Amino acid sequence: MNNINQFTKILTARLTLPVAALFLLIAPAQAQMACQINLEITKGGFVIGASGGSGTLICGGQRYPLSVGGLSAGLVIGLASVSLVGEVRNLHEISDIQGTYSGIGASVAIGGGGDNVVSANAKGVQLIMRGKQVGLEASLDLSGMNIRLK
Repeated sequence: MNNINQFTKILTARLTLPVAALFLLIAPAQAQMACQINLEITKGGFVIGASGGSGTLICGGQRYPLSVGGLSAGLVIGLASVSLVGEVRNLHEISDIQGTYSGIGASVAIGGGGDNVVSANAKGVQLIMRGKQVGLEASLDLSGMNIRLK
């Protein structure tokens, strides 16, 4: 009985790697695209904020124009323009960029300042962006930004 258990262990160990490699070859690849995003947004409000703007998604040398709009609730006071640049993660098809993004953003601008945004949509696409803000605005909010292909 000991010899059978030992033989089974050796056979299992020798077959595990080739079988795993075979499954990796057969499984459909879900390749991510390496993409960047640029957004120009004007935002403002008092407690409830609104934003709108445009941008560009750049993937594989192709440029896709975007429109941006949204509402935010929380501590929002003032009016500002922000230019954001960043990377897009988990994008498998260009159309996946569309949707409502939620995430946490924090910013302060008195004449000029910084802005950092990390957000994701329902398809799992993530935007990691940084930028500069001009205007008089302070916010700490949970934002809902809607992005559409033009």
